[in-house]
Amino acid sequence: MTELQDLSERQQAFLLISALREGEQAPVLLDYVDEGRSEAARAVLDAMLKQNKKARQDDWARALAALGPEGKVNLWSQADAGWIVDSLRGESPLVWAQVFRELPRAKVGRVLAELPKEMRKLVKAMSSHVPVDRVWTLLKRRLESRFPSVPRELWERPGDFEAFHRLSADQFLQLMRELGLSEMAVAFAKVDRTATRAILHRLGVEDAKELRRRIKQGGNYSLEMMREAQMNILSLEVEKLKTEELTLEIGFSVFSRAFGPEHRVLTPIFVYKLSPKHGYVLKRYLDLNIPRNHPEKAQRLRERIAAALERIRPQFS
Repeated sequence: MTELQDLSERQQAFLLISALREGEQAPVLLDYVDEGRSEAARAVLDAMLKQNKKARQDDWARALAALGPEGKVNLWSQADAGWIVDSLRGESPLVWAQVFRELPRAKVGRVLAELPKEMRKLVKAMSSHVPVDRVWTLLKRRLESRFPSVPRELWERPGDFEAFHRLSADQFLQLMRELGLSEMAVAFAKVDRTATRAILHRLGVEDAKELRRRIKQGGNYSLEMMREAQMNILSLEVEKLKTEELTLEIGFSVFSRAFGPEHRVLTPIFVYKLSPKHGYVLKRYLDLNIPRNHPEKAQRLRERIAAALERIRPQFS
């Protein structure tokens, strides 16, 4: 079923304004503007009008406010350095210098490290140039158009994903490794030695050693858990993955299965937290799995992931 957040922002704004102003008569307006001429828009508006009348006005007003610039967080200054470099590739040193003035101090060094040596010198030479406010406003608008935004309310309070959102990129990758190892330990808990040896040979030395230890240690896994883990790993075509990618990729797959359709709006937070190399992989699994994730299984997975995070938290420096 299509949700309000699945529509374009223009469609969302049109439906919210129409519902707030016209109430039960809002469907009459749908045929008069492009934003309303779709079955999806009509279905969403019908669902909106079935909400409790006492609560829905406040809910709609909050949703409309979230569509405005003050209600959003653009990810350009939050993204991994690699995304910023990719989005500004080909820009002049002067543009880069202004961007560095606006980036969080902790991120400046990481972005500079991604630039060629000559570009770094030119950017530093331009660092004293301060643009007119109007120029920076236009430049910032162009930059933000290359990155997604998320509702400020969800950025600050992402619900079930709060603990994962607060992790640094390195900590998040540690969690993905833990999920990958855990999934393999479940999948190969009762599998014969030949099959187990095959997966161990596909892993790096440290991951293979840790997986062997976990399989030997055993665990109280249900048949359903083992079957699901096995099917998940089989679906990844592990023979095509590089040794250093395998554990992380399995972890990304597990993480993507913890999202329901209602969580899709949160996905850019995690994709852009990572380098483009890893972010694109995670996005691929999110796009693949979100439409088919079962709500109860997704909830159980979120609990599993939270437990995995607590297991490895002592490793964070």
